[in-house]
Amino acid sequence: MSVTHRYTISGMTCQNCVRHVTRALSSLPGVTAVDVNLEKGSATVESSAPIPFDKVQAAVSEAGYEASDGSDPAMRRPAGTPAAPANSDEPALTPDRTSPTGPLRRTSFRVEGMHCATCVFTIEKTLRKDPGVTRANVNLATESCDLTFDPEKTTLDRIFSAVREAGYTPLLPDAEAVQIEYRKERNGLLLTAVLAGILLLLHHRTDREWILLLSVLLQGIGGWTFYRGALAALKQKTANMDTLVALGTTAALLTTIFHAFGLTPDDMVMTQALLLFFIRSGKFLEAWVKARARSLLTQTVSVLPEKAILVLPDKSTRPIPLSELTDGSTVLVPRGERIPADGTLLDPEAWVDLSLVTGESLPVRKTAGEDLIGGATNAGSPFRLQVTGTGKDTVVFRILSMVQEAQTGRPPVQRLADRISAIFVPSVIALALLSFLIFRLTTGNFHLALMALIGVLVVACPCALGLATPTAILVGTARALRMGIVFRKGEAIETLSRIDLLALDKTGTLTEGTFSDIRWTPSPSFLMSPENTLREEVLAAVQQSSHPVSQAIGISLSTQGVSPQGHPSVQETPGKGLIARWTGKEGATLHIGNLSFLRDSGIDAPESFTDLSLSGVLVGVARNGVLAGTFSLSDTLRPEAEHVLRYFSSQGVEVHLLTGDGEQEARRIARLAGISPDRVHAALSPEEKRNRIRQWEDGGRTVAMAGDGINDAGALAQASVGIAVANATALTRENGDILLLGNHLLRLEDAHRAATRTMAKIRQNLGWAFLYNLLGIPLAGGALYPFFHVFVPPYYSGLAMSLSSVTVVANALSLTFSIRETPVPPASSDKTLPEEQPSPGSA
Repeated sequence: MSVTHRYTISGMTCQNCVRHVTRALSSLPGVTAVDVNLEKGSATVESSAPIPFDKVQAAVSEAGYEASDGSDPAMRRPAGTPAAPANSDEPALTPDRTSPTGPLRRTSFRVEGMHCATCVFTIEKTLRKDPGVTRANVNLATESCDLTFDPEKTTLDRIFSAVREAGYTPLLPDAEAVQIEYRKERNGLLLTAVLAGILLLLHHRTDREWILLLSVLLQGIGGWTFYRGALAALKQKTANMDTLVALGTTAALLTTIFHAFGLTPDDMVMTQALLLFFIRSGKFLEAWVKARARSLLTQTVSVLPEKAILVLPDKSTRPIPLSELTDGSTVLVPRGERIPADGTLLDPEAWVDLSLVTGESLPVRKTAGEDLIGGATNAGSPFRLQVTGTGKDTVVFRILSMVQEAQTGRPPVQRLADRISAIFVPSVIALALLSFLIFRLTTGNFHLALMALIGVLVVACPCALGLATPTAILVGTARALRMGIVFRKGEAIETLSRIDLLALDKTGTLTEGTFSDIRWTPSPSFLMSPENTLREEVLAAVQQSSHPVSQAIGISLSTQGVSPQGHPSVQETPGKGLIARWTGKEGATLHIGNLSFLRDSGIDAPESFTDLSLSGVLVGVARNGVLAGTFSLSDTLRPEAEHVLRYFSSQGVEVHLLTGDGEQEARRIARLAGISPDRVHAALSPEEKRNRIRQWEDGGRTVAMAGDGINDAGALAQASVGIAVANATALTRENGDILLLGNHLLRLEDAHRAATRTMAKIRQNLGWAFLYNLLGIPLAGGALYPFFHVFVPPYYSGLAMSLSSVTVVANALSLTFSIRETPVPPASSDKTLPEEQPSPGSA
């Protein structure tokens, strides 16, 4: 009997990689067939008997790649597990998964000295040589490395040593690292500019010996950084941008030296001086723009104040540093000040501005006992807060961890750039030598041949290819965060940008999730039961559920003075209902849910009850197997829903409604929202929702599923991209690749727009990078000379190389202006605010 195994393979960039992985998997005993897919990054293996995953992992790892069996949490950090923060002095070491020798560990650290995509390739190749490293992902835009390793086989010291030997500097996360890099490039540029200026001024005005001395000094000061990078790459048997610049400027210096000894008719002082000045200028501008891009994220999440006002037992207050704040402390938040930590409101009321955290544009009213988010601003009277989370345990820090996780990922569009970068530098060196030989043989002019050689070497820029994707993702995710949108995976951006079908949950997603009219209809056969006891039991049961319907029923009963009866054990079936059981002498069993749930539980629910709620949700209650009655609840369509659905229709995206509610209620909401009746799928269980999405995907559709994250975990996981309309204070339990933190469906539109515009910038960046090289290399190589006797000087090539990187990064930075959030429409004057709503109907 044949056994089929499916794995995710990381690290493949071309068809050679496919062959290596196929050969590694085919070598395993019992394997009868192997199918490796480059685009999907997957492998399907058929064997005559089950194969232990550790053997598969070892074989693939030995080939230089990484295998996951789909249950590998290393590919996705659980929500709430912190990455290394920007201001931490230690790497974030977190339990990741297990190996045959013990648990694996995950860490993130900065890497200084990277210049291009080849540097990324070199570092990843170096790290994967270590048998203890199971995964390494280097990001050029954030200058960081995210890896998983086995502490039984290797150590951080050994990993850091390997990175240093490769010619790069591993650094623990440091808030000042970006500024240090910027200042270093600025100082290097200033020294280079001064020496280059002196050299150009004195050229032809002083002795050759002085020109020679100044040229060597300029090369040592302005070009040392390129020599260091080139030598490090040479040790790893690779080449990078530093190699190209070092070769080009050295050739210019050698020509000047030969001229000083009368061996060549001309020198290349101007070429050398301007090349180093332009290239160092480009590196400085690139450092400035990258620092500006990275600061977008830190500006967004650095919202916690430096101090907190501690309330002492005698009611007096004392300001303390935020580092001294502990869980359980009581703090006072003055008007206009930011909340110093996550906590629970102790006073009856507070008005909170969440705009810097969730994108909410208007203050939100909170009542005693509700959770508050650190970093939000007190927009009302001073209030007291009991601290429940500080530092790494705050929602803000968890959001930062998620966004950093997304920024370290590589979307599929990056694969093209990765494949090209791996062969780019050797190809450029070959083209430079070819240009030199052609000019030397056809013109006999050594000076022209040398200009062609230098020009080709310095005009090519693998930096632009390496920066095209990660910089755009860095800026796009940071800008989205400011609007209350959290991309948890980098590939979610690309997937969301190309969806052609959007599936929406109803309650709490398409609708408000706050039920304005709740009515109780008793069953005629249950009139002899004690009504008060039943209501108390219902309240005790629904208080243990987080579903909006259960919460609405609980609030309705509580406002009528009902107290919960005992502490039942509750078993909840997502999307259907719950069963509550009381123990003791007179223990009861309560079934609460939709009528199909009651009927599946063997309870007689007459069809006549279905007609009692033609414009709302119907929830049945049965006590000890007998139907006691029903709650009818009226939900309200979100006012912005129709606008959002029109937007997706205009983008060519089909919108479908998936709900567990009855057909009549689903069609009512769909009609109000403008969803076609043939795209309404009602009375679905969570598993049926998941199956429906799977059917669409099997048919070739790219599906986004948007839900409240409570009952839709399976559907969100199945969809090509899952979007959770999240409650920020419950962030750790949310599912989905994308979280919408604001309480507006407009953020769904904004997320799609942010994804499409980010992908547009990535394509533009890749286009710019390819265009620079396609035009620059032939021009620098002397393509115009045979026709017009015009030769592009090498220092123009250096200027073009610098501008290519700056153009790509600056183009990505423009996302901060092109991604704009949709204004939240003001509430109509006749709409009652939530806190002013009348009491629900009698129960």
